[in-house]
Amino acid sequence: MKRITIFVLCLLVVVTGLFAIKVETSPPASTRIILEHTHQTYITPPCYEQAQKTNNLSEADLQKAKDLNYKPESSCTEDSLKPIKQPIAYDLAEKLGLKPSGWEW
Repeated sequence: MKRITIFVLCLLVVVTGLFAIKVETSPPASTRIILEHTHQTYITPPCYEQAQKTNNLSEADLQKAKDLNYKPESSCTEDSLKPIKQPIAYDLAEKLGLKPSGWEW
């Protein structure tokens, strides 16, 4: 009986920790963005309408923009890609594909 009680308490501590302890999560390299080739910038979809853009656009991911050394088009794009603090359980759920990422546009 004592072993079961200890096991249940340990399990409770672990589960509580998964939801109470927050970690900083950054957008994955596969985050969808729009490349603006004329100005060599990138735009996130939530900021597309207000962006200064030309017709020289293509869709890519964040890793491609970094590889090309493109800069964020505006503070809107920068802010939409800032890391967020979330519970460990949410981060694990995103990585396992059980919960959509905060950067799935």
